[in-house]
Amino acid sequence: MNNVLTYLLSEVLVYKYLAIFVITFLGAIALPLPSGSVLMAAIAFATQGYFNAYWVWVIGLAGNIAGDNAGYWLVRFYGIRILNKLRLGKFFPDSRLEAARASLDAHPIPAIFFTRFFTSIAPAVNVVSGISRLPYGRYLLFESLGELTEVSCFCILGYIFGSNWEYISKLSGWFLVLILAGWLTSYLVWKIVFKKKPNV
Repeated sequence: MNNVLTYLLSEVLVYKYLAIFVITFLGAIALPLPSGSVLMAAIAFATQGYFNAYWVWVIGLAGNIAGDNAGYWLVRFYGIRILNKLRLGKFFPDSRLEAARASLDAHPIPAIFFTRFFTSIAPAVNVVSGISRLPYGRYLLFESLGELTEVSCFCILGYIFGSNWEYISKLSGWFLVLILAGWLTSYLVWKIVFKKKPNV
């Protein structure tokens, strides 16, 4: 993964915002790319004057939302067989799809919102949402809010830790710090935005 990340960052430095969009888009649609680390690094580069931090955030958010929606609409229009035609089927084993289906059946809204932080399950949730024809307005709302929270979390960490972003991303294996921070941020957003206030 370090070789992949090094290659991706070299592309980001050459192609800048276009590379950020493509990487986050492909990471959201299915490919196992370290798009979160790329965003952290890009924000760290922004603190050194290589990028505009605001545009890194906007482009990263747009790439993630576009990738999620591409997965949703592909299977909604063409069925799951389109994934095999696009050679993406190997990223959606039956076990992953079943886990996504179980999560959506039990708690559809939290499943869409919270799975944005798990690159292994989020694309499967998008696919199952499309297959089951989950109302698009509902899907888009909570998918976008989830991505807004996730991308903001990565960017804030990249800004705070600056040149130490790579060290932070390696703590406790696969982004444990990011996952914990993401869950905390998600919980706060969920509680503030969606929790109904008791009647006075």
